[in-house]
Amino acid sequence: MLNFRYTIAVVLFLLFVLFVPGLILAEEFPVTIVDDLDKEIRIDKKPERIISLAPSMTELLFALGLEDEVVGVTTLADYPAEAILKEKIGTIVDPSVEKIISLKPDLVLAVAINKKETITQLRRLGIKVAGFDPHNIKESIELIKKVGLLTGQQETAWVITTELTDSLAQIEQLVAKELQDRQRPKVFYEIWSNPLYTAGSDTFIDDIINIAGGINIGSKADGAWPQYSLEVLILEDPDVYIASPHSSAHKVTVEKIKNRDNYQGIKAVRNGRVYIVDQDIVSRPSPRIIDAIMEFLRAILPEVAEKVGSGK
Repeated sequence: MLNFRYTIAVVLFLLFVLFVPGLILAEEFPVTIVDDLDKEIRIDKKPERIISLAPSMTELLFALGLEDEVVGVTTLADYPAEAILKEKIGTIVDPSVEKIISLKPDLVLAVAINKKETITQLRRLGIKVAGFDPHNIKESIELIKKVGLLTGQQETAWVITTELTDSLAQIEQLVAKELQDRQRPKVFYEIWSNPLYTAGSDTFIDDIINIAGGINIGSKADGAWPQYSLEVLILEDPDVYIASPHSSAHKVTVEKIKNRDNYQGIKAVRNGRVYIVDQDIVSRPSPRIIDAIMEFLRAILPEVAEKVGSGK
């Protein structure tokens, strides 16, 4: 169904190009945007050598058809599989400035988790760096448009964001219909198990939980990624408990969560509503954001997840 919507988006775009004057998405340079660091970024010509400082950016660049222009990625860039073969410039939090310089990029794409000192140093060396920090799904869609503009891939970005927007609208409509006659389930998302950390308000995960029909109990805590006490967890008594295999130094499983001390009284555990999701998908603001929502939707409102793409 998603492939079908992608085809429709392409057809609609071509119709716009052919029959609606003035609506052709120009890919002319120079282009200018203001990034999420409030820095005006001007690109004078189409970038031919791009470095990504985060796996989410790498995914986006490949989705935009820029795999040949990508000359450097971080060590954890593993999607799509072709990204693994790209030159490595270090980790997300500790990239090698020397390596980046040696690759002679004309554009570097950064995210919030990258150190500001690294971005500042690269800019002082005359390297164009655009930094982004999407906090929710809609900002992630806008990010795709901005990167499409910077890289001369506006047409592809338009097709991708049209498909994502249509899919998001369908999910929101189905969730709203389901919640007309029932309350939102309370949801806890485990980022790390010991000590326990979760996702707070105004975060990508918080937005996904809300879109998928849940209430993020972590949103009541202070900060974006707050430490969460077992006592408060038991008191809040979530209906749904979600974690990833990587929320511990040892692989986390549903059974391991169920067998933790004092967890047996939590409603989600009692009712068999403990789920494991793919952390790489749900934590990356990338073109796979609908996949991220679906991971949570299958846990929170599985009956709605079954209807997505079915036309019901």
